[in-house]
Amino acid sequence: MDRKKELLWRAYLVMFAFVLASVVILFKVFNISVVERDQWRQKGEANVKWMVVDADRGNIYAEESILLSTSIQFFEVRMDMSVIRKDDFNKGVDSLAYFLANFDPDFINPKSKAEWLKDLKLARKKNNGFFFIGKGLDIEAYNKLKKAPILRLGKMRGGLIANRYGKRFKPFEELASRTIGVDRENADRIGLEGYFDKFLKGDTDQRLMKRLGREGTPDGNVWVPVFDPSENEIKRGDDIYTTINIDMQDMVHHELLKAVQKNKAEGGVAILMEVGTGAIKAISNLTKNQDSTYFEMYNQGVARLSEPGSTMKLATMLAAMEDGITNIDTVIDLNYGSKNFSDRTMYDSEKHGKKFATMAEVFEISSNVGVASIANDLYNSRDGRIQWIKRLKQFGLHEPSGIDLGGEAIPEIKDPVKNKDKWYGTTIPWMAHGYELMMTPLQMLNFYNAVANNGKMMKPYLVSEIKRGDELKKKFDPLVLRANIAKPENIQKAKKMMEGVILKGTGSHLKSEHVTLAGKTGTAKTNYANKSEYAKYNGSFCGYFPAENPMYSMIVVIYEPKAGVYYGGATAGPVFKNVAEKVYAMKTKQVKSLNDSVYVTTSIPGKATGFGKDFNQIFDFLELKYKDKSDDTWALVQPSESAMMIAEMKVKKALVPDVRGMGARDAVYMLENLGLKVKVEGAGKVVKQSLPPGAGLHGQNVLIYLN
Repeated sequence: MDRKKELLWRAYLVMFAFVLASVVILFKVFNISVVERDQWRQKGEANVKWMVVDADRGNIYAEESILLSTSIQFFEVRMDMSVIRKDDFNKGVDSLAYFLANFDPDFINPKSKAEWLKDLKLARKKNNGFFFIGKGLDIEAYNKLKKAPILRLGKMRGGLIANRYGKRFKPFEELASRTIGVDRENADRIGLEGYFDKFLKGDTDQRLMKRLGREGTPDGNVWVPVFDPSENEIKRGDDIYTTINIDMQDMVHHELLKAVQKNKAEGGVAILMEVGTGAIKAISNLTKNQDSTYFEMYNQGVARLSEPGSTMKLATMLAAMEDGITNIDTVIDLNYGSKNFSDRTMYDSEKHGKKFATMAEVFEISSNVGVASIANDLYNSRDGRIQWIKRLKQFGLHEPSGIDLGGEAIPEIKDPVKNKDKWYGTTIPWMAHGYELMMTPLQMLNFYNAVANNGKMMKPYLVSEIKRGDELKKKFDPLVLRANIAKPENIQKAKKMMEGVILKGTGSHLKSEHVTLAGKTGTAKTNYANKSEYAKYNGSFCGYFPAENPMYSMIVVIYEPKAGVYYGGATAGPVFKNVAEKVYAMKTKQVKSLNDSVYVTTSIPGKATGFGKDFNQIFDFLELKYKDKSDDTWALVQPSESAMMIAEMKVKKALVPDVRGMGARDAVYMLENLGLKVKVEGAGKVVKQSLPPGAGLHGQNVLIYLN
């Protein structure tokens, strides 16, 4: 009986202990969750909290889905020594030190094995929760590092801490760089990156983050993810598809670069536009650096206002034809190139010795006096000034073009009613040939493009589509701004006068054997108000090609050339001619015969990609001339004027490559070597791929379609 009571008392005692412990625990839970809730919440939020993170920015593409800008994923890697077991650390630390000492120094600071061993042991001794390993690792380097001794045990046993972040990358570097724009942290984004930011940045996400160090310490403002970010797919922004043609962009950029270098200019701009749609096919903006190199710093074509000079004469002539001078054979008094207007004397740029000239000849020889005389007779009165501005507004010269880029400047044209105090007897004659008014190169080009397009003014645009993967989110169709800027018969006369500039006027040296050109040279003195300063000029050329059936319009401006030549026909004109010939040859599939100096229509291979040595064998068999600048693996082939060019095709191991145009064998081999799982539909060459070029590699499935 006593034994039974003793067991019962022991049971009651144990139960009482459990009850007491439960009461204490419940009290503590109540105290922490209710009484001390705010205090503990503040401490927790100070070191661990949910933070908003941006999605991966979408890509920006040129025509044919050629990548212009993308985000490449990088990793910062640290170790939490506090979670590593003693035996795991002792067993693997020597191998880990050796592994890190022999890792790529581009990603991890180069140290000897002994130095790494010392640092690792010291961090272990201090129980360092965030021991730094390396930063800037791409996905390939990160995956390699994850296989290192100790780290291969993962987050919970190996202490692996990884913070993933994106960095913007432009495969074509300076080509259209300022137009593509810059994705800057803590600053306004510019170019397409800024204008379409809400699409590119996508939806934000949340990630549980913890503070790297104690608040107030150097690491106190550094936050790292609680979970390995590589284990979860980051949301992506939308992709932007532009109207830029990368081949045309390359031509425009390099022709402009040659011109600014040759003329020792302060900068230059060139814009190529599709006449019928207003699509910008190429835009290049070059500014001279302190070391005399040129780079894309400022979008002058869209944002820089300047007096246009003689390219303005087209608007003057068209206004005159709209207001009564209907015959381009009308005779104008040039007075041998010198004439007084109010209290100033105007001179023609070159001595031509002509007393009289027809209206067409005035335009062809770019006579300042002739154009000013026409405008002075028609518009230099109170009502005439109002009519003059009415015509400029009719031509769309008073307002921005509306291009899909931020920062477009507003044209500066004086109002004869609101700005009466700024109008003088000389204002109309000088405005007639491009002074006392300001506009951007793009705005002047859009006017010329409207004339080339038989009077229909299109809105210039750079983006044709916005997609999320293969899903079309938004499409931008060509937009008509003005159905007709002038009477059809006057448009045709204006076009005839521009052809005359090339055939027998100031642009006669630009006449091409391969494509017909039309346009107007322009030269504007920029510091005429400062008589003591060395004269500065801007040279320009604006026009279109081919003259009989315009496909493209283009403006070129060379700012402040200093090599002794400043006329637009000599500085900007050659850029226009060279680009026109190359673009026309490309679009009409014309190439120079390998043994002839004239252009002939020839059936030759087009652009292609594949294994480099295969192209060597094919061209040797076909007896085609070629220049091989590739390595021993992948190559990009495109025809040039005299030979097939074989260049190295760069394949980024962190990005999905562009395999369109490849044969199935090469495409499958390349994609599978990058860790993708490939499925094939059809036969022939690849015409489409389910993963867009430039997307991040994560071992996905990819479907390639063959024709």
